[in-house]
Amino acid sequence: MFTTRDVAKIAMMTALISVLGLIPAIPLGFIPVPLVLQNLGVMLAALLLGGRKGSLAIILTLLIGCFIPIFSGHTTTLPLLVGPTAGYVLAWLLVPLTFEGLTLLVPASGFGRTFGYIWLSGVLLVDVLGAVWLAGHLGMPLDKALVANLAFVPGDTIKALLATLITQRQAKLGGSF
Repeated sequence: MFTTRDVAKIAMMTALISVLGLIPAIPLGFIPVPLVLQNLGVMLAALLLGGRKGSLAIILTLLIGCFIPIFSGHTTTLPLLVGPTAGYVLAWLLVPLTFEGLTLLVPASGFGRTFGYIWLSGVLLVDVLGAVWLAGHLGMPLDKALVANLAFVPGDTIKALLATLITQRQAKLGGSF
């Protein structure tokens, strides 16, 4: 059962992920998947809320997106889930759960391990699952989709770094999100 404070945190994270989706995406041109900031919110959900609550914030974002166009290109959830970006968006649901699973195996004590775990779950996992969907959706070879996804790694790594810095700073200030 969630406390009132938990519900408020989940709602705030849902709002943040939704607002980040309103920031214009950067099209790459060689694949139909743009660079977006929304996955920064997904990483923050994992880091600040943990597995269940973080994934719930993402589910709520997808539900809100059924009625309000909060994804790149002012898209709603349903067209998003049948297009080339569906694999990335569905992988977002796994980011908080994977991050929490990694921290349960070996606790994330310190910046390096926290960054490594969010990079594995928020960058590598999302980009690989996104590439698998993209390859199937476009009928392209998986190796070509994986190579095309290398274009996302530098920007996504910066987002993972930023998310880790934000949460480390928040913890250092003694605050509890």
